[in-house]
Amino acid sequence: MRDQVVPVFYDEKSFTSPQYATTIQGIRSAAGKCGMRIKLFPDTHFDGIDFSQLPPISIVTGISMPFIQKAIARLRENDRFAVLAGTDSEQFGHDVSCATPSRRTETQQLVNYLYNCGKRRLALVGFGQHSINDNFRYHAAMSAVAAWGLFLREKDVWLWEHDPMESFAKFVPVADQYDSVICPNDMVAVYFIEYLRKNNIHVPEQLYVASFGNLAIGSFHRPSITSMTMDMLCVGEQAFSVWRYLMKSEHTQQRVALKITVPSRILIRESTGSTHIQAGAGAVFPTPQDYFYHNPTIARLVGLENCINQRDATDMNVLCRLMEQKSYEQISEELFISSSTLRYRLNKIFADAGVRGRHEFEALIHESLGPGNPFTDRTE
Repeated sequence: MRDQVVPVFYDEKSFTSPQYATTIQGIRSAAGKCGMRIKLFPDTHFDGIDFSQLPPISIVTGISMPFIQKAIARLRENDRFAVLAGTDSEQFGHDVSCATPSRRTETQQLVNYLYNCGKRRLALVGFGQHSINDNFRYHAAMSAVAAWGLFLREKDVWLWEHDPMESFAKFVPVADQYDSVICPNDMVAVYFIEYLRKNNIHVPEQLYVASFGNLAIGSFHRPSITSMTMDMLCVGEQAFSVWRYLMKSEHTQQRVALKITVPSRILIRESTGSTHIQAGAGAVFPTPQDYFYHNPTIARLVGLENCINQRDATDMNVLCRLMEQKSYEQISEELFISSSTLRYRLNKIFADAGVRGRHEFEALIHESLGPGNPFTDRTE
């Protein structure tokens, strides 16, 4: 099977999602280790595909429900099978395989954690109307809350179509009716907490906030974000493993499906009252393209997430001293690096963060991570 092409159908919005970009990276990495390469087929090019030239099984990854449904339908029309990467196959038929985190289990864990913290008035804020994963989590949260004898009503869920701020603005006037909020991902959670701060609503004192993804920006934000961590790189690798197994077995000609569930765990941080901070690491984000990532605040957070994830230990020490208002000369002396090396590192940091210099970078840190973040409140 060496040199074989692994077809991967994807929703173009996948490349604007850190989770799915990492999933595709996992597929590519696993295929490469087996001497194979992947070929990407975006949803915008479905009509021009000659399915007779493709293997009998393809990997499908994406965000939107309509895309997943369309991809599976097109494969079935051409007597082909689908392996979903990052999406549960249970609602798509007995012939669809998958490798995915269990979003139902993740959400139940998060709801149970908040309940055990004494929280009884839960809201879901910042969930996308057209997101398949947000839809999974919404229904999972309803089931988890019902298991405790409580209810999650439609009015307790704030959705958005073009900008998460739509849901924030609707939630704030009734925020005092709730004691906890679940956001669909850490990027939304950071955006949401900053919006609450501007409206004099304090986390976690007045409201617990938790989310999914374990991005670096969530761990560096103050308060740091309690989050479910999902290994999407492993999801991609396991999706390839399912694809390869089915391709090598007699199941290729049969309607037999496999399902691999990749485990997740909760990282408890300051946004739900913990004083123990667990640093996280996220994926490198692609260039923003859709409504969510076109939002200026989200785009700024994406740039900072990229910047943090690409730093080594020396860079992090440079950043801390930079935010302590030390001069470039002082930083060079303390870290035993030359001025030219420092300039090189700073130029790379500023470019990765999407800013033009020190002043803009300092403003970005203050605006994005809140007061008391590790870069501005460091103890030796």
